[in-house]
Amino acid sequence: MANSIFGSVEGLAGMLSDYNSIKNGSYGKLMKKYYGTSVSGSSTSDGTKSKGSSGVLEKILEEKKNPKVSEEAEKNNSMLTSSVGLLKNAVSTLQKSDTFEDQKESSGSTSSTGKEKTESALKNFVSSYNDALTASKRSTMTNVSSNIAGIMKAIDGNSEKLKEIGITQNNDGTLNFNEKLLSDDELDKVKELFSGDDALSFGSAVASRLNRVSVYDNSASSKTAAESAKEKAETIGSSDSLVSSIDSLMSEKLDLDSMLSETKSFIKFYNATLDSAKKSTVSGVTSNLLAMKEKTAKHSGDLSKLGITQGADGKLSINENAFKKADMKQIRDTFKKYGSDIRTNASLLNYYSTLGSTPQSSYSSSVTYTSTSDIVSSLYKNYA
Repeated sequence: MANSIFGSVEGLAGMLSDYNSIKNGSYGKLMKKYYGTSVSGSSTSDGTKSKGSSGVLEKILEEKKNPKVSEEAEKNNSMLTSSVGLLKNAVSTLQKSDTFEDQKESSGSTSSTGKEKTESALKNFVSSYNDALTASKRSTMTNVSSNIAGIMKAIDGNSEKLKEIGITQNNDGTLNFNEKLLSDDELDKVKELFSGDDALSFGSAVASRLNRVSVYDNSASSKTAAESAKEKAETIGSSDSLVSSIDSLMSEKLDLDSMLSETKSFIKFYNATLDSAKKSTVSGVTSNLLAMKEKTAKHSGDLSKLGITQGADGKLSINENAFKKADMKQIRDTFKKYGSDIRTNASLLNYYSTLGSTPQSSYSSSVTYTSTSDIVSSLYKNYA
């Protein structure tokens, strides 16, 4: 099955393989890796399988094939939605600079210290994350669960830095926070770890996942057909222009002035694609949008040498004077590497936007199915 961390599946074959994986049972194999051998159930004297833990897997697989929301699933879906909202608030608090500063009253006395406010925010972060993780493992909102699994991956990659501020990970993936290990000297570490100004920080990685989750909430279903059609058309148009612009920048036919003009067009289409695609509820669009933003961040060093910078919101801007001073070979080499890296994602943004939300890619409403190439199953299996 074609897959990657961000769900960049190659073309129609990848889309059909996702759908077929549910029908032929390969999705079940992935789920069993997460739920462990205990899920397979044991046979009773009459040859039937005992309900026990095996019922969990059968219920989920059945709901993937025939979407229904059981009372238990509805409870977990509700818990997942509410805990994600609290988690977003906690991360937002940890990305504000005044969280780490003492709060003064009008009299001049300190009403709460930066350390107290940071401790409170970290407690809320750990508590809401644990609730979201627990609910996601039993939720039918797979698009949301996949992003919680993405946050788990970010936690794995930053485990040592989190340990320095008192946060450790349990065997089941949940977190513990020992506030006694958080001293005043560690506040700068917390601020740096959750920084919203650094596109590659732990906080930015978590915020990106939570922003993706927001497109799957109930507010998405309140859009009118005209609004959805307009957003779809905008993404198709901007992403198509983006692909054409990338192809032009990767060619060797342009002189410096033409290259500058095309680069400005590229940035215009790139930013327009970000604006339109972030409103989409199609999983293929949101996953490739995030991949494109993160790949841009990966190339930020080379791009900055050309006067091109990426803002905290992911958008690009250019310093024309700096671009004109750059060596032409350096410009061509940078766009060949960067362009080839993001072109597939830009093309898939156009492809998934054109295809829309079909049975092969997702279920809508309160029960959602996302590509099995997503990371949810492969990550959760480590915490069975």
